[in-house]
Amino acid sequence: MNSTLPSKPLLLLAASLALASTTACGDIDTFIPRPEFGGPAGVIEGTITYTGPPPCIRNGRVVGAAILLAFDTRLLPPPDGLGTTAASFDAVPGDELFASVRAQFGYTEGCPGANPPNITVSATWSIAPLPAGTYQIRGFYDLDGDFDPTFSISNLPTRGDIAGGAITNAAAVLAGARPQYRPIPLGQSGRIPEQGARVSDVAVTFALPIPTERPVFHVPDALSSTPGTTATVTMASDHQLAHFSLGSPSDTEASFVRLRLAAGVPADERDDAAKSPFFFPVGGGTTPTIRYGFQDMNGDGAPDVVPDAPFLPALSPISAFNKLAAPGEAIARQTSPTVIIQGLTLYKSLLETAALNQLPLTEPEQPEALIAVRPAALCLFPADPSRGGVLVVPHFDDSQGNPIIPDRDALGAALSRQFGREIRVEQGCLPEGGYSMNLVYGTGQAWTLPNEAGVCADLEPASGDRCGSRRRLNSQSTYLHIAPPTDPAHCAAYPTPALCLP
Repeated sequence: MNSTLPSKPLLLLAASLALASTTACGDIDTFIPRPEFGGPAGVIEGTITYTGPPPCIRNGRVVGAAILLAFDTRLLPPPDGLGTTAASFDAVPGDELFASVRAQFGYTEGCPGANPPNITVSATWSIAPLPAGTYQIRGFYDLDGDFDPTFSISNLPTRGDIAGGAITNAAAVLAGARPQYRPIPLGQSGRIPEQGARVSDVAVTFALPIPTERPVFHVPDALSSTPGTTATVTMASDHQLAHFSLGSPSDTEASFVRLRLAAGVPADERDDAAKSPFFFPVGGGTTPTIRYGFQDMNGDGAPDVVPDAPFLPALSPISAFNKLAAPGEAIARQTSPTVIIQGLTLYKSLLETAALNQLPLTEPEQPEALIAVRPAALCLFPADPSRGGVLVVPHFDDSQGNPIIPDRDALGAALSRQFGREIRVEQGCLPEGGYSMNLVYGTGQAWTLPNEAGVCADLEPASGDRCGSRRRLNSQSTYLHIAPPTDPAHCAAYPTPALCLP
């Protein structure tokens, strides 16, 4: 491990960018996988360079760790893909990363003062075992030490963490551009040879401070929802929009099932949510907000538009609803196939959202996000493009006969390009069952309902608002329920496509 404590921040930045642009692949080497992996496997390894503030020291140990995640490029995390977990990861402890400069911190316990100068340190890392494939390395330094890969409420970066990865445009990213992650092939012709495979000298840079907290939310109100319980928002599997017309934006908006996703948690849960075991960013007099922004997924510098409604700008946070696994698995997502209902993120109202095509977003911090639930579901097997996919829509017209999807062929072609497989657009009823609710920032930070704070684990005895010895946060148990149809004859004529069924 090597490190420096230069006096000029520009030198620190130049050093980290130089390391980020140095990439090379080593020769194939023998790699002996762990016994439970079964068969030849691969390893990706390299050097991480951190540029950021000095860490805190607690009980004599450096707080935090560098978290490096290997993602299969077919299963990238949101907002870039449909993946839910990394293929594997490595953690470099802070004690190891900062060992050579710790004596220069000027403190042996506690945290640095306000606005400390950045430091640069580096260390080696290794991720294994991995099957054959093409990977991206992403990650962050967990500066506040709250990362826990076991739970969805603590497995992503929070404000102040230092993010990065194996990035090919590191200089542009620090200037505000969207990161371009280096694709790293592992194996030969789609397989790992008998002697294993190794890719070495992969340079990773962590230098970008995360400016926001994760978009923690709860659902105080569901608009135009079929009545359900306090823990569910309900939409029928044959839901039809009553109005879908540019000439009637208020009626069009009212035709959707809409959710008000309020930042943070309700007032009566705030104290418990802020402390162990949850540590939500809602205490200390802070006022949680949802941060709006424009999407620019293609990195051309211009705001994107909603593909099936080009009169609307595509806004962040992205909203999506993922079908949950079988009943009794309250948090686990269904992955075979993956079924997603895309939400439409609105800024205050449909009319005010459309106005953002001409006006700047002057108040990005809002107390809530308004989400319209599209009556359409995308079904696919993310890791198997050969099986294609289907966008299932209960009705192609609103109840007045106005087309909802004017050009189905064009929409199918656009989805096919986006997901790298043939996507068909078919009429059919939505797959019934429970769906998780998700908000995703462009930083990759996300929040999901239901989560562990609102659902008791198998070994936790449930009683009222308790899960064993801890409080159960009821606000974190809400989900979307796609219910049986209001007109069974319609679903008999247009059944859910077979590709959407587990």
